[in-house]
Amino acid sequence: MQYAPETQSIEEMNKHRIYIKAYIRSLKACPTEEGTDQSKYIPKIVYYGVKAVGTYPKLITADEAKTCFEFISGLKGVMSLLTLHEFMNLFPIQKVFDGAKYEMKDYYSTLEAISELGLEPHEKIGENILKLMMEYMNRDIMDFAVQSMVAMSAMRRFDGHLDLMEEFMATQGMDTENTFRNSKGDVMYVRHGKTVKLKLNKKQHLHIVKYIMRASTIYSVGAFVLLLCCQIKRLKQISLNLLTHSCTHARRFY
Repeated sequence: MQYAPETQSIEEMNKHRIYIKAYIRSLKACPTEEGTDQSKYIPKIVYYGVKAVGTYPKLITADEAKTCFEFISGLKGVMSLLTLHEFMNLFPIQKVFDGAKYEMKDYYSTLEAISELGLEPHEKIGENILKLMMEYMNRDIMDFAVQSMVAMSAMRRFDGHLDLMEEFMATQGMDTENTFRNSKGDVMYVRHGKTVKLKLNKKQHLHIVKYIMRASTIYSVGAFVLLLCCQIKRLKQISLNLLTHSCTHARRFY
């Protein structure tokens, strides 16, 4: 099972390395001492981080999938500290106005979703960050959301499970590449040499997805503020791993 396109162009790989390096510079510039004002550093960290995620290379190993997932999880926490105004300045709503015609999100549906969240322009996004990203019409944010699912699916796959999309299809009763039915008609797949039974339960699957997505967001804003210094330090360490992975992938082109 592939978790990303088979290959990336040299231009795409170079973009990823540029964004990763800019992201690391922004992290290094951010003070980690308690009591220091980090608010002016957060927009740059978020911007370059989201760009780096959107250009992330194919996840080839379990270690790469874990590093990518940790990176995205930490970045979501930092994103929750942005105000709505900062978020919209960094990632303007894409001016697509015919979403209703194709039953897709667009400029209007994004404004409607923001209104439903009840966020004021200069209010921190907080725990609404996941809901906002899922309804937000912006290419960088959509690429970020897709890569989040790719990383989670890759981690499951490397652990012997079905990826999220294949599990969703299987639980809807569809035949998939890595599932089969036993004599009783139960949907099964093989994990580490043992058969695993899937329950054809739509609601259960949605609960699992929501739990995983919420688990990848850093608790609450209040808790995150207290842990921000430690989180920045942790992100710096993860970033070194990201740069190593980026360089490894880049070498395959030369």
